[in-house]
Formats: sequence, structure tokens, C-alpha cells
Amino acid sequence: MNEIQTNSKNIKEGDIFIGISCENLKRNVAEAIKNGATLVFVEAKNKNLFKNFGEKLIFIEDSRLISSKLSRFLRSSQPEFCVSVTGTNGKSSIANFVNQIWSLLGEKSANLGTLGLFIGRQKIENCGFNIQNLTTPEPVTLHKILEYLHNEKVSHFVFEASSHALDQKRLHSVKLTAAAFSNIAADHLDYHKTKEDYLTAKLKLFHEILPNDNYAIIYGDSDIILNSIKILHKKTITFGLKDANDIQAFNIMEHTNQLSFDLKFFGKIFKNLTLNLVGEFQILNVLCAMGLCYSCGANIENIAKILIKIDALNGRMEHILGFNGGEVFVDYAHTAEGMKTALLCFRQICKSRLICVFGCGGDRDKSKRMEMGRIADEFADIIIVTDDNPRSEDPATIRKEIVKNCKKTIEISDRKEAIARGMKCLESGDFLIVFGKGHETTQIYANKITSHNDKEAIMKIGREERI
Repeated sequence: MNEIQTNSKNIKEGDIFIGISCENLKRNVAEAIKNGATLVFVEAKNKNLFKNFGEKLIFIEDSRLISSKLSRFLRSSQPEFCVSVTGTNGKSSIANFVNQIWSLLGEKSANLGTLGLFIGRQKIENCGFNIQNLTTPEPVTLHKILEYLHNEKVSHFVFEASSHALDQKRLHSVKLTAAAFSNIAADHLDYHKTKEDYLTAKLKLFHEILPNDNYAIIYGDSDIILNSIKILHKKTITFGLKDANDIQAFNIMEHTNQLSFDLKFFGKIFKNLTLNLVGEFQILNVLCAMGLCYSCGANIENIAKILIKIDALNGRMEHILGFNGGEVFVDYAHTAEGMKTALLCFRQICKSRLICVFGCGGDRDKSKRMEMGRIADEFADIIIVTDDNPRSEDPATIRKEIVKNCKKTIEISDRKEAIARGMKCLESGDFLIVFGKGHETTQIYANKITSHNDKEAIMKIGREERI
């Protein structure tokens, strides 16, 4: 046996093919056999399609679960401590903060998610195989990564768990030390169809993957999360702003580029802790990260000492430059809830007007477009609606759907021009927030992918306007 494959085009002589149920399943299986697959797994519900396909076929109940289990069988090594975080917003920041805390405490740690694979602060571009451009990779790739990290002597690993990945059982064979649930809001309803389906997918991390005697770190201010997990999972650590939480932040003070707060950690009080981050919600992300690190044996006194050294994640509430007496930020928020959270945080520290630039992606959940327009209309003073990965949809149609609930709108399709207009609007005390892309470096129109980086565009405009 060479490899496990779920793409029939990648089959080489001796590989095992796992046929994921789809309309092209019969054709995919035929191609896999032709290319030299030794064994082919397909779900028993499709048995009638394969009456004359020979002895190579094995009929199973769940092809995605088999993919996960066989990937683990082929590569069983992983770091000693593996933790995962799910939630609508904050996954990338939490995972990044966990990695930073571990590294600052002297552990060799790694982080996998939306921004890629990192060992400490170093992004791993070449590890001998292709790392898929997904928040949570397919099982074969995920277990290759786990084996690679084990061989690199990484002892601590944190990764993001997307709702798609949980629904598709991509991480069902990873041995987890702990897992976290950051928050819940409507997202990816193009895939999950209902909010209930979306929540059910998220909860699989705790009900199907995390052992019941390992810690679940959960956002205790959310009754939905708290009740959904405590029903079946007894060993929990709660975090939030309410007194009942095991980990609680209080006496929070927001400044332009910093946060300060007091911390209660299982009854122990730490006074006047400082973070070089923007936005109250970042404190919740840090509390969640602290819970995950604590669940893997980190000492709370040591964690508290190094919090001042934590940096903001690339493209998350990130300050880029000052311009015309105002400040310019980028933020990855691409849901109504994420956008509202960010705007409310900026409203607390902004001395004058809030200006925002944003769009919505094509071929994705359309229900959030009008809601994001409404949120912008309610909480921002100047709104510029632009394009954000229209993909196969007409960009003008997407913008039209956004502005239905957004009266005070400037509509500019070209994203660089939209950012430039926003910066020209800045006056003393104003904040400009460019939403949606954060760390991303491309713009997708139909089948064309062009280079675009919000941060680089902001800095270039800043340089040109000052010349």
C-alpha cells in the first residue's frame, strides 16, 4: 500500500481509494481502478452502482469516517498535546494566541488554520507535501501534518476545526487533549442550511471526538454553548465576562492600541493585566487560549506574566497606520456578528467617526449580505461597499443586496479605489476599518484570481498621498 486517496486522479499503483458519495462516484471509482488502486471503499448505499466492478470493492457505512481512520492507521504519530478550537469567530486568533503562549513558555509548539501551518512564529511553506488551502485539511493531509510535527519534535499543537471539517469527519481520528468552543452565530448557511445543523456540526468536536474525561473549554456567557456541551460532556472549563465563569475578565479598560483588565482564574485574582490588542472581544479570545494552555499543564502564574508579549494576529483588528489625523485598521470579519463586534469595540475607543469599507463573497451564504449592510448602517458613520471575492456572481448584484438595508452608502467596485476613498474621508480622530480580507492576498472574479492585499494597498496609498 502506498497512499490513501479520495481523488481518483491522484491514484498511483498500490494506493487505496475511498469514494466519497457524489453524482460522479461511479466514474471516479472506475478511474481509480484503472489507475491502479488496490482496494476501493464505497458506501453500501451505492452498492447497486457497482454490480460488475470485481473484488477490489469493499462496501462500508461511512466513507468519510473510514478516510479518517485509515489516515490515522497509516500515520499514527502526533504531538503529545493536541488541542482544537471551533466557533464562528475568533478561531484563528485563539489558535495563534495558544501557540504564542506555549512558545513564550518554552514549549516547541505549532499552529494550523486559516493562515497556514506555523512552528512557533515560522510559517512552514515546504514540508514535503502539499498543505491544502483549507482551515482544516482533509484527513490524509491532516495526519501527514501530525506525523511531520511529531518528527520535528513539536510537543504542543493547536488547530482550528471548521464546521465543514467536523461535518465531514476530517479530524475524527485525532487524539485530542482538549477542545474549545469560542462563540456561535449564523454562518455557512449555504452549506449547513439551518442554524441547528450548523450548531450540530460544531458540537461534533465534543460529542464525537473529544474524550469525555478531557477538558472542554467553553464560552460560558452563551447558554446555547454551555447547555449543549454540558449535557454530554462533564469536564468543562468556562470562560467569559460573567461571574459564574471559571475564567473571568472584569474591570476592562480599552485604549487605542491596548487593553487592561483584572482576571479571576478559578478563584485566584490577577490585577491589572495588559494586552497589546484592540477590542474587548480579544480578551475573550485570550481567556479561551489560557484555558486550553492550562488544560495541557501550563501554570497560570506563568501565563499571566507573559500576556503583555502576545501580538495581534495578522489581519485581525490590526492597526496599519495613522493618516490625516485618523487611524486605519484591517479586520477579517466577514459575518454580521463579527462585523458588529468589531464596530462596537472600535466605537468604544474612537474619538470621532467610524468609516468602514466592506463587501460580501459570491457563491456563499447570501442571507448575511443584507444583515451586514444593516449592521454597517447602524454602527458606522461612513460606509463604502465594494467587492470581496465575487467569484461567479455578478459583483453589482452582490453590492445591491448589501445596500438594501444600508442607506448612507458609497458604492465603489474596485477595492483599492474604495480603500483610497475611505482614507481620503479621514479627519482627526476618525477610524477607518477595512473589513473582510484581513490576511488574504487575492481577489477572485469568476475564474480569474488577481493579486490584492488590503494592508499593502493601505500603505501604498499612505505613501503616495504623503509625497
